[in-house]
Amino acid sequence: MFILHRSMLPCGANQMDLIQENGQPRYGRFSQLPTAIGLDRYIYKSPYGKIEKGWRKKLKYKKFKFCSIQHQHYSIGLAIADIGWAGHGFFYVYDHAKHQVQEWNAIHAFARKTCVDEQPLFNQSYFYKSPFELDIQHANGVRYLRVTKYGEILLSARIFCAGTEPLSLCSPNGINGWTYTQKKTTLGVEGYFTTKQGEMIEFNETSLASLDDTCGFLRPETAWFWLSSSFWTDHGDRIGINLASGVNESFGNENCIWINGVLHSIADVLFERQDKNHWVIRSLDHKLELHVETGWRRYESINLRMVGSQFSQWQAKLTGKILLDENKTVVLNQEYALLEQHYAKW
Repeated sequence: MFILHRSMLPCGANQMDLIQENGQPRYGRFSQLPTAIGLDRYIYKSPYGKIEKGWRKKLKYKKFKFCSIQHQHYSIGLAIADIGWAGHGFFYVYDHAKHQVQEWNAIHAFARKTCVDEQPLFNQSYFYKSPFELDIQHANGVRYLRVTKYGEILLSARIFCAGTEPLSLCSPNGINGWTYTQKKTTLGVEGYFTTKQGEMIEFNETSLASLDDTCGFLRPETAWFWLSSSFWTDHGDRIGINLASGVNESFGNENCIWINGVLHSIADVLFERQDKNHWVIRSLDHKLELHVETGWRRYESINLRMVGSQFSQWQAKLTGKILLDENKTVVLNQEYALLEQHYAKW
């Protein structure tokens, strides 16, 4: 196993911690990833101004990593989350041709056997619950993924982050909270996975990966819509899309499109459900309109009164247009995507 050491962090004058010396986060979009989050430095207060420490602070802090890989015929999702009162891991492989899925998920109370290392540049995360082990590691611009069942490898992948600008954003939320997110799409990937039938399939030059690392003190009741897509155009361009509504909107937004790794901002968007399997997403400036057709859904619903979650993540196809300027329009025609709706009380 590849082991990381904090001594591997690069030295230089351009290092930037997310939490400032005054105990509060930096806000806005950043041109580079922070060197560290610096949670210990953050001064967390209750809505009534009392400084909270120890377990009260820990239970309010949420962090998760989600990785997706788009193969020509398969979509893969992998997540590890530490939401304070629980640790959660899931993994799925969806076969678009056969409409079959292999899926696994589990929860540990109070995040036992769960580690989500939120540091942006070098990190190690894992979730263990027999018979599965999920591992995510990141070093020197490469994300390493491994999923095993009874020690047998179901997924082994290396995702290469070079050549794509990061979306790096921190926004205030609620009376005293904040959310930091970093995302990348259209990343190259090497490795392999096994299908439900036990067939080993290798990733190739057309396979694309996306990363979503998020942490912070989110609202006690949080709800969002989210869409992510990575695909190749007929002209050989790499196109990545990230759209969200309901989170990270208080000081900018996280809406953007990547063209061959270059990030372009998109205005605020609205997600509208038309019927059971159709949505429309449109932007405030009328430059984006996408029609979303949904298929298989990864779904979970937990209601424990004090805490709970309802989560839907659909395999989807996108059709529509995104106008970047008078001379550039990105056209989508039945492109693979993920559409997510999530409500959490935590």
